Amino acid sequence: MASLFHDAMALIDAVFHQNAREVFIFGYSGAWILPLLKLVRPQVRYIVNVDGMEWRRDKFSAPTRLLLKALEWCAARTASVVIADNAALAELFRNRYQREPVVIAYGGDHTVLPALATSSASPLPDGHYLAIARIEPENNTETIIQGCIAAGVPLAFVGNWKANAYGTALRARYGQTPGITLLDPLYDQRALAHWRAGAIGYIHGHSVGGTNPSLVEALFHTDRMVSFDCSFNRATLSGAGAYFADADALATLLRHGLTPIPAVELAQLRSTYCWDGITARYLALLQR
Repeated sequence: MASLFHDAMALIDAVFHQNAREVFIFGYSGAWILPLLKLVRPQVRYIVNVDGMEWRRDKFSAPTRLLLKALEWCAARTASVVIADNAALAELFRNRYQREPVVIAYGGDHTVLPALATSSASPLPDGHYLAIARIEPENNTETIIQGCIAAGVPLAFVGNWKANAYGTALRARYGQTPGITLLDPLYDQRALAHWRAGAIGYIHGHSVGGTNPSLVEALFHTDRMVSFDCSFNRATLSGAGAYFADADALATLLRHGLTPIPAVELAQLRSTYCWDGITARYLALLQR
């Protein structure tokens, strides 16, 4: 709730005190004030990156989801420009709000660093699969763990296990399972490169939102990827890689081994998510 007022105050400051002609707004927490700002300062361009359909997230209560839906409506209806980070998300906004978003994703090439020859990061089992996510039901955390157990393949799962009761319960249930390594968050990119270098593939379980940064980053470290089957993930990967709907489907894929994404296709995907091109697209918005 604090972000509702913090973001709104930041917008007021940008428009009235800094006399900004264009304002980039990332997320729509402060979107409730946009109709008023557009009325008072119609000459300002309000460029909103809507992030994702936050109201779809199961972790929020019904009243919170209703509020988020209203904020999304304000952003979609009143923003001068709407940015979507994913083609599937853009399609939803096109159908729901009759807006034509500009599609600009995130970059992942900043994670391409030499893996540490020696690392303080925890050693991982040989031939492990890697997953990195916030530990929430909508990210299919338990589905991934169960699929790896059923397939008999080692998994290293990096996440914020202590952040909520769901994560705490999963760690208590699976933390001592042979082949399952549940790791706390790691923000050192070189240490992460050490883990990624040893993984034989990446498992992605996110089901809500647009382009997920951890999926984009994984593209730069492996050619073997399996993702939860939803429109957002398919749009991010242009349909490349493998997809699962439940633990049984994931286990079947892992037992047979993941097929590498063809080199030409992988190179095209990686070029899509390079920061030089992405920043150029943001700058181009300012020059219109």
